[in-house]
Amino acid sequence: MVSAINYYWQISKYKNDELPLSGKGSSPTWSSVSDIGNTYNGNTFLKSDYLTVEELFIKAIQAFMNCTNSNKLIVNQLEKTLKLDLIEASLLKARFSLEESKEMLEFFKEVEKGMTIGLSEVKLITQLALREYVWTQLQSDSLFVRFDYDYFVDIGSTIQCEEAVKQVREMNLSINLWDDPYPFKIEL
Repeated sequence: MVSAINYYWQISKYKNDELPLSGKGSSPTWSSVSDIGNTYNGNTFLKSDYLTVEELFIKAIQAFMNCTNSNKLIVNQLEKTLKLDLIEASLLKARFSLEESKEMLEFFKEVEKGMTIGLSEVKLITQLALREYVWTQLQSDSLFVRFDYDYFVDIGSTIQCEEAVKQVREMNLSINLWDDPYPFKIEL
């Protein structure tokens, strides 16, 4: 299905002095929805802070979808390692209500490998993946989106997508072109 992917980027929320695992010389920062309520550099990490960044990632993915004219994506790979009750407990711990998470939880029950999803479902699966409730890779004929842990998302495209890269940078997210060949197998 995906043919001639020539460009690969990695998007993250991290600035140059931040590392997800708070390595030596770095500025401590959050890397997961489970970090809501923790303190970093004297500031409490709030649910609203998390949602702001999550929404930026959704917009970044949509920018690449627009660039490649990908109105729909196929759920190419999917791992659902958590049961619904564990996801609900995690949401409550992170100060989300089950009511505000209802649409995402319903989608979790329905999503399957091979399923074709549109823009509204891309938002839901992105929420599930960024919150580490699923692992997935999405693709079209000209694009793939691969979710990694610690708030890294890999994008591959058949075209350069300079406008999408510009939009992601304007969102204050980090985006880097892969210097080396893409290190992960793309399942077609």
